Amino acid sequence: MSDIALRKLNSVPPSERRSSIIRKGTMKVMLDPPNDENLDINQSVCRSNGQSISSKSYCEGLSGHFEAPADPIAQEIEYIFSEDLKPMEDAEKHLLTLLHRLDSKEWLTVLEALNHVRRLSVFNASEMVDMLNAVVSLVIKAMKNPRSALCKTAIMTSADLLKSYPDKLLEILDPLLLQLLLKASQDKKFVCEEAEKALFGMTTWITPNPLLQKLQPYVTHRNPRVRAKVAMCISKSVSRLF
Repeated sequence: MSDIALRKLNSVPPSERRSSIIRKGTMKVMLDPPNDENLDINQSVCRSNGQSISSKSYCEGLSGHFEAPADPIAQEIEYIFSEDLKPMEDAEKHLLTLLHRLDSKEWLTVLEALNHVRRLSVFNASEMVDMLNAVVSLVIKAMKNPRSALCKTAIMTSADLLKSYPDKLLEILDPLLLQLLLKASQDKKFVCEEAEKALFGMTTWITPNPLLQKLQPYVTHRNPRVRAKVAMCISKSVSRLF
């Protein structure tokens, strides 16, 4: 049997054998999951004739079972800098449903609500102050979400809240501070950098003495990266005392 198989293989022209090997190799490479820390926001992995194809559908197509979705959607996340935030129309209307949307099971709904919190904290700070405790709790919940896009947006939201309500957040700062320290100590670079910016901003917005008291318990944290971030925050806060 092996002799027969060998003769059949030899009867195939070399060019065809080489083409077959290339196709097989390409298939293997394309089916390997992309090394992208934003994979969790379901970005499309390819575009064919202007039409987006999701990673799942694309891999099904490679295996011969592809069916193009009727209305494919490529979800794109836009991160808005604080200085680019715009006032909200009908702010009171958005405030009525804000907590419900922040606690939604749909992560895109939560992400939109976080951006509304940011805009409200900048342009309607006095109107959101009564629900500040509940808002901060839900922002912390979003920061713990494994979706990188949602986590980063929540960190950006926390920075805007710290800037708009520096004194009012002191009483409920501990859980928020811990999450920022943990996020600033992790490996995902773009999440880590955003958390660092929020921490360093905090050292300029909150009065040094009470902030140093809040930072003190984390000096002995078991994670050396957290201790390093705490040391930098303490250094920046102390420099404001002189």
